[in-house]
This record gives sequence, structure tokens and C-alpha cells, in this order.
Amino acid sequence: MQKEVFVSNLYWPIYKNLEKEVAELSNWVHFDDKQLSVYSVKISELLIRCSVEIESISKDLYLENGGALPEEGDLYFDTDCLKFLDEKWKLSKKVVIPSSPNFHFETENKKSLTPLHKSFKRGTSGADWKKAYQAVKHERVKSLAKGNLGNLLGALGALFILNLYYKKEVFSLGKDSSGNSISANCGSDLFSVLVHKQTGHDGNGKYIKSDEFDKSIYYVNWTHETGTEFQKSMNDMNQRVNELFFIHPKVLKYISENNVANYKGNLAWDALGQQEYVRVLQQAQREFPIKSEQLEYEARVNLSDV
Repeated sequence: MQKEVFVSNLYWPIYKNLEKEVAELSNWVHFDDKQLSVYSVKISELLIRCSVEIESISKDLYLENGGALPEEGDLYFDTDCLKFLDEKWKLSKKVVIPSSPNFHFETENKKSLTPLHKSFKRGTSGADWKKAYQAVKHERVKSLAKGNLGNLLGALGALFILNLYYKKEVFSLGKDSSGNSISANCGSDLFSVLVHKQTGHDGNGKYIKSDEFDKSIYYVNWTHETGTEFQKSMNDMNQRVNELFFIHPKVLKYISENNVANYKGNLAWDALGQQEYVRVLQQAQREFPIKSEQLEYEARVNLSDV
């Protein structure tokens, strides 16, 4: 179930209107690998509108997340804002998947897009959609061919990602630790995103990331409240385990009879043996139960700071 987010958001309705127009376009043009070079005045117009929204939302995201206004000169949406946001959130690696039933892409680089890759660069090094936007904005007739479906989808995908980061919605998952209940389209009718499933935590409670983490726009984790309570119960139990180990007569005897100054093994295991070692663990767990049954989960926007 999605939590309510009471934030005035002017960007999302505009994005949805752009999506609606692209969806309507896909009823007239077959969106497949061969058709991505199809261009028109209408496609150029949509590309420009998407890019204008990107300029505006990137500046708002920049200022809302710690970016400073330049002492002199203008604030640029790409070399200032998108660069800052990419360094903060690794946006250039974030993946969107064209998932409309009207999309029929076959090659891998068309079925999975990273539309913000190189988006903060200028000139020939920049993202294709951004180069096309600058071209059709300044020389519409001469550059009309650059106002094509491929560049439009790149700009729309980039705008979708920025909107998700602007909204920062949190999806409540209850006991669904795998995140199966989250809708991967996140409100889009054209795109889906990667959701990093929870793979576990290390002994210190640090979130374990798979290779897909940096590509994912959302990730599943404990809620802050239940995760904090669970980690506290783990710490309390582990502290009690150590206390029980180091007051145990067999451990004290082992220490007195052996040089343990540079001991690198499991001292308690060696001193107690498996059966007694397990019995001590079970006693600690009875005294300080681990509160795993209280854990609840949520999907959050990937801010790369887990």
C-alpha cells in the first residue's frame, strides 16, 4: 500500500500529460527498433517540452538537496544541477524499462535505458536526447530529423526518473520482505523501474547491496522503526552472549591455560565445544529475544546512502 505524500507537486501532472501524448502517438506509430529514427514536428515538440521540464525539475532538485546558487552567472541545469545530482545519487546508472504493451523493442539497449547517462555533459559527449533538444530548439528546420522517437523516449525516461526522485514516495510493504507487492511502473503507463530486493544485512545491520543496486531506483528494506528495534534486540542478545561466554568457568579456565593475546579463532567455541556453545546461545536468546517477527518492510527511493 502506498503512503500518502502531501507535497504540492506541479511536475507529475505535466509528466503524465506528456506520457498520455506519447501513448497516443504509439497507437499510430509502431514503436520498435526500426522506427526509433521516425521524426516529425509533433515529436520535436514533445522532445522540447520534456526537456524544458527536465531543466526546471533538475534545478529544483538541486536546490532542495543542498546545491548552492553560483555567486556569479547562471545556474545551469546540466553542468551544475544534473552533475551534482549524479554525484549524489548515481543517476547516470539508473535504469528505466520501456514496458508499454505498444512498445516492441528487441535489442537489449532499447529494452533497457539509462537516459541520464552523460546528461550533465555538453557537446558531442552529452546524452543523445539532450543534443537533439538543443539542436531542434535552436535550428528546428535544419535539425528536424533529430526530433525522433528514440530521442523522445530518452528525454521522457530521464524526466520520469527525475520525477520519482522529486516525489520520493515510500511504498509500505508490510511483511513482504521480497517487495513483490510494489508495482514496478511507479505510476507510469510507459516505463518500469528496477526494484532492488532485500538480500539481507551484515552483522552490524548494514544493508547488503547486490550488483543491481546502483541501477535500481527503488530498494526494499526494513522500515526505520522496526529495523531499529530489531537491530537493538540483536545487539542486546549479542552483548548477553559475550557476557555469558566470558563468565563461563570453562572459558575462564581455557584463558588461564592458554596464550590468547593474539587469538584469531573462536575462543568460546574452542573452550566450550559445540554442544555447550549452542546452549549458551540459546540461553541468551531466551533472555533477549530477537524481534524479527516484528519487522516490516518498505520500498524507498535509492539515494545511495543505505
